[in-house]
Amino acid sequence: MIDLHSDTIYALWKNNSEESIENNTLHINKAKLLRASSHGQCFALFTPMHDLVPESHRGKTPWQILTELHDRFVYEMEKASIPILRSARELGEPFLHAILTTEEGGAIEGDISRISMLKDWSVKIFGLTWNWENELGYPNSNDMEIMSSGLKKKGIEAVEECNRLGILVDVSHLSDGGLRDVVRYSKLPVVATHSNSRSITAVSRNLTDEELCMIASTGGVVGLNLCPAFLHDEKARNAEDAVSLVEDMVRHVMHIYNTAGEDILAVGTDFDGIEGNLEIPSPDKLFILQEALLKAGMKSSVVDKMWEDNARRVFLAAEEEM
Repeated sequence: MIDLHSDTIYALWKNNSEESIENNTLHINKAKLLRASSHGQCFALFTPMHDLVPESHRGKTPWQILTELHDRFVYEMEKASIPILRSARELGEPFLHAILTTEEGGAIEGDISRISMLKDWSVKIFGLTWNWENELGYPNSNDMEIMSSGLKKKGIEAVEECNRLGILVDVSHLSDGGLRDVVRYSKLPVVATHSNSRSITAVSRNLTDEELCMIASTGGVVGLNLCPAFLHDEKARNAEDAVSLVEDMVRHVMHIYNTAGEDILAVGTDFDGIEGNLEIPSPDKLFILQEALLKAGMKSSVVDKMWEDNARRVFLAAEEEM
């Protein structure tokens, strides 16, 4: 299994938690990953901005926060003896690797040269935005003017620099206009690490059928997000009451498959970044979704592509283009 998105490092960092990747109360820990036979878990360095910065970290710049998150990631992986993925070729080896990604391009503070440092850290995926406008572009939004806005000049430069360095660009959280620009300017496969189908659940964080086909045309992938709000339209009183059901996951996967083909399918759980009553609450329970997809008529070879093969292919493609 390769999971393209989790917020576990941010969850450990934000409250100066004494928990670790080996021993915690979160969705993800080392034991759960091993039980899931995970070959690659993406750990996003999500950089909070504005009012979302925890009180204990106020006064720090976004770049300082990103650096602290990276330090926590390295510390956790070294302590747990989980190797950090340096080359995508290592994903063929039968043991767990930690894959480093970033979420919220505002962390580089408009300094495109900092992407080279991310490359030195072995960052494999760069997320242009979260839910705020930044120096690179605009986020997903219910405001149609914002949603239709494309990348800014520095956003295009960031895509080009990621291409040069062999870093995949993540369009989850990005505006529709920004996504179109990434597809236009990127020479590498485009990825949406944790997004679902907007035709099934009409929220701005999900992707239209046209966007799914655009991503597929680049050889890219879309990771299925297990967040309740992106799986169905029912509104809970609060996030903790929301329900994430396997039957809804299957609906999204089958629609994406029927719309854009088997090579676009991937997993991007968003573990430790989502709340609710999750029918699949951890990596070691993802076999439930596998079984449900097979029961729904999906071929085992296609499930294998979704689980690992497609993700490995795009990581390899990024390296081969360098």
